Amino acid sequence: MRGIEGKVVVVTGAASGIGKATAGRFAHEGATVAMLDLSADAVEAAAAELGLSKNAYVAVAVDVTNDESVASAVASVRERLGRIDVLCNIAGIGGEVGSVEEQDVATARKVIEVNLLGTYDMIHHVLPVMREQGEGVILNTASVDGIACYAFEAPYAMSKAAVIHLTQCLANELGGKLRANCVSPGWVRTPMMDATADAFGDMEYQNEGDLVDLGPLGRVEEPEEIAAVFAFLASDDAAVINGADIHADGGKYLGKQ
Repeated sequence: MRGIEGKVVVVTGAASGIGKATAGRFAHEGATVAMLDLSADAVEAAAAELGLSKNAYVAVAVDVTNDESVASAVASVRERLGRIDVLCNIAGIGGEVGSVEEQDVATARKVIEVNLLGTYDMIHHVLPVMREQGEGVILNTASVDGIACYAFEAPYAMSKAAVIHLTQCLANELGGKLRANCVSPGWVRTPMMDATADAFGDMEYQNEGDLVDLGPLGRVEEPEEIAAVFAFLASDDAAVINGADIHADGGKYLGKQ
């Protein structure tokens, strides 16, 4: 894709799932990828599984719920790679499955701290770098749950709905060569999906084929398919897309309008 080769791309949640696939896709496109996750060792293992050469990535440990950790990680990336052209906020957790009565505020707070405030904090520290450069792309991870209203996932859903609004507010603050968009996947074949599906097992959803709704596509999505959407949105081919929430969910949201 146009305009990715040679860029520096930061990917959070890069040790597994969508984050890992996205890091691999950007490296394949010729970018240098800063792979961020809780454990640098886990990132190194993911990079090895992806077959990345040592000059294609750097591994950086970060806890997106800790401001000092985020500030340190961003400073490390800038010191080692010189700039930050693209930020992909993919780190996230699914939380628990259960009714609002069953999930206390501490449970909801943890989900919001990772999915929403972790995204916000990464943007807070990366955006000054991009403003100094005069260009940059910020890409956030929302979810079909942030658009539609599914039962038993309220903390996760409200965190992702807020990410969509954060992205749109940010896009209104930016302009010129600074853009912000988000991606809303549906069910993606990741460890987080497996954990959620297992939790739904207590509610008579025993496997991925029995989940609430796969949408008209009729199948689970692959992490690499979502990674391709992130790569497109970061590319010069998507230069006019700003403030958008891309429904990369196979049309799943259509049944819950």
